[in-house]
Amino acid sequence: MRSRTSRVKLTPHQVVKELRVKKGWTQGILSKITGIAVSNISNIEKGRSRLGEDRAILLAKAFGVRPDFILFPNGFEREDLKPRLNLISKRLQHFEKAA
Repeated sequence: MRSRTSRVKLTPHQVVKELRVKKGWTQGILSKITGIAVSNISNIEKGRSRLGEDRAILLAKAFGVRPDFILFPNGFEREDLKPRLNLISKRLQHFEKAA
């Protein structure tokens, strides 16, 4: 039987850099396309600056992808949030029964 290989987890800043490199663009070119300062693009790619919704939308347009592709590169599965998500599910069941 084959063992499952774990997927590589990407961060939004890694996705931005990968998409830019795949296009063959420098940070300067991406800056001219999006209007986002080169320093901000550099900080985003290095993980020093949060991406934010506005920038994700602008970058997604430039790359031809949806913003959620950049913001949530691993989908919505978050191991660190599972306990809290399970608690929310239990609370919802309680409130739905009461209604």
